Amino acid sequence: MMKKTAIALLVASTSFNVLADETTALDEIKVNAIRGEMDQFSSPASIDVVEGEDVRKKSGMNISLSEALQGIAGVTAVERHNYAQDINLSTRGSRASVRGVRLYVDGIPATMPDGQGVTTHIDMNSLGKIEVLKGPFSSLYGNSSAGAILIQTQRGQNPASIETIVDGGSNGTWHYGLKAQGGGDGKYVPDYVLSVNRFTTKGERDHSAARQNQVNLKTNWTMKNGAEFGFTFNHNHIKAQDPGSLSYAQWKENRDQVASNISLFNARKEVRQTQAGITYRQQLNAKNTVNLTAYVGERQLEQYLAIPRITQTRNAGHAGGVIDFTRNYAGTDAYLQHDFTPNFNLISGVAFDYMQDRRKGYENFLGTQNGVKGNLRRNEKNKVYNLDPYLQTNWTFLDDWTLTGGLRYSTTTFKSKDYYFSNGDDSGRKKYEKWLPSVGISWKGLADTNIYASYSRGFETGTFLEMSYRPDGVAGLNFDLKPLTTDNYEIGIKRILGEGLLTAALFRSNSKDDIISAGTFDGRATYRNAGKTRRQGAELSWKGNLWEDLQMTIAYNYVDARFRETVSDTIRQGNRIAGVAKHNAYASLGWFDKQGWRLGADVRYHGKVQVNNANSESAPSYTVVGTYAGYLWDQVNWAVDTHVRVNNLFNKDYATVVINDSNGRYYEPALKRNFSAGVNIKYKF
Repeated sequence: MMKKTAIALLVASTSFNVLADETTALDEIKVNAIRGEMDQFSSPASIDVVEGEDVRKKSGMNISLSEALQGIAGVTAVERHNYAQDINLSTRGSRASVRGVRLYVDGIPATMPDGQGVTTHIDMNSLGKIEVLKGPFSSLYGNSSAGAILIQTQRGQNPASIETIVDGGSNGTWHYGLKAQGGGDGKYVPDYVLSVNRFTTKGERDHSAARQNQVNLKTNWTMKNGAEFGFTFNHNHIKAQDPGSLSYAQWKENRDQVASNISLFNARKEVRQTQAGITYRQQLNAKNTVNLTAYVGERQLEQYLAIPRITQTRNAGHAGGVIDFTRNYAGTDAYLQHDFTPNFNLISGVAFDYMQDRRKGYENFLGTQNGVKGNLRRNEKNKVYNLDPYLQTNWTFLDDWTLTGGLRYSTTTFKSKDYYFSNGDDSGRKKYEKWLPSVGISWKGLADTNIYASYSRGFETGTFLEMSYRPDGVAGLNFDLKPLTTDNYEIGIKRILGEGLLTAALFRSNSKDDIISAGTFDGRATYRNAGKTRRQGAELSWKGNLWEDLQMTIAYNYVDARFRETVSDTIRQGNRIAGVAKHNAYASLGWFDKQGWRLGADVRYHGKVQVNNANSESAPSYTVVGTYAGYLWDQVNWAVDTHVRVNNLFNKDYATVVINDSNGRYYEPALKRNFSAGVNIKYKF
């Protein structure tokens, strides 16, 4: 493991030595991850920017957010190749499965007020830009913000165009897309992007077929009073079989197999999600600017779990093997920015987010037939909402010194009303609240160097899923589950090196009352607090041009995540936190001719991972290589872009991890060597 990491660092070191001979000024990149526009280089925070066009150049069948987040130090985004489940996503060792990271798509939260997020509705075909905020300033976003990822759909521009996309690949995988865009080059003329996609796959493993239909619309225009108005609409429909996970022995015996209950109960999931949002920004006068975001959405889910009949029937309190809920959500975020001077501003705002689930549970059998909706076992209405006022300031008090600070009073309220009393009354109410301060300072004493340090207090409640059941088996929500609180520290440096940006950071997060699995009883997953934990480490990355059109990215991160207190007989002080790899590294090299050929390769190393908090078993490390090529022919009105990509070039047998699985099935085998090829045909009017 260390040998492979050393090789990656040796390549990085060699490249840096070559680059150090000459430094070139880079284009200024504006970011909004810390509210209020600022320069990425000058900000006192670790902020990475990913351009959608760069992702499309390297990717094959571009359908998952995980593809776009490769090469960002401190971010782990792992595609599980199981379309009934979301990706594993974490920042600096935070909890995976899209918990603890705040996600926003065109201003609409993809993370609900309880902290659970989803990424499956994100349209990668019309991706414009991603801003990834790591470290202390993530707490500016309130509950469950160990990191923040802001995703924006691309803006339309003239000449107007229409584009068709067809991709095919291994395992009977197909992607069809249609995109129309234009406008925005005249006063009061709106710009627009409309993207429609369909994805289907037979899957490599048994029982892993899936299909997805998606529509994404974004339009923006400037009104006569100078206000900027935006509207977004997104609809997503997924139907996917769930192949589940395997034990280590099962994985090595036959990686394509599924556990017997998977087929017996036809484990699967269907999701429909529709949402819309508006943004409004207006400069009221020379010193005041108002910003408003509002959104509304609905998510319908029906999921069949592979829970045996006896597990459901022997306990009257069991919620069944079918999850059926309709979720309605809405919210708004409004703030006023007042510029006292060109070097000092104050942002004051309030965020309100609301979610209501009408959740039912059914047995996953009826009579002698399995895998169908049977008797009702759960019927409840769950609500969660937050109302968070906040203040932020940015002050350049000397030519080279900038102070950035924030204070948010975060409140999260849970309510549950039970309508099914055969398994006890699960009704209840609980409110959590916390002051979340953050502060950072940066020094730009050299034109090509920025040094910064920051601190924040953060907190994370359990999600509604984690609070649904009590470890003692008594009816009612698990309101004994405390929110974890964190003290977060970071020091970092950004330096223009050659024709690229070098970033390095040291970080530490001390947590109290961390949330971990308390075991699964009769099919009910329960959670508990785990005392004190610590996540600390280092990051290093460089991204830029080596020579002419030759581009390179190198990223490495080290995370030491451990329990600082003994939790039980099996989870001892010093144990590693499950699911967190100590070492991760990434490197890519590609030639990108603006019109003509592009080709390149990337390599990703993922360190050994403990699969449970007892550290009794671990998933081995792996290194995978991908390669790609494409050719763009662009003449007058027509542009034809052909592309091909091969993933897992050397056919590595590796697996992603389902941590703390109660059945000991921790492993989801990843795809073997696979390819995709396609063509994009664009007509410009």
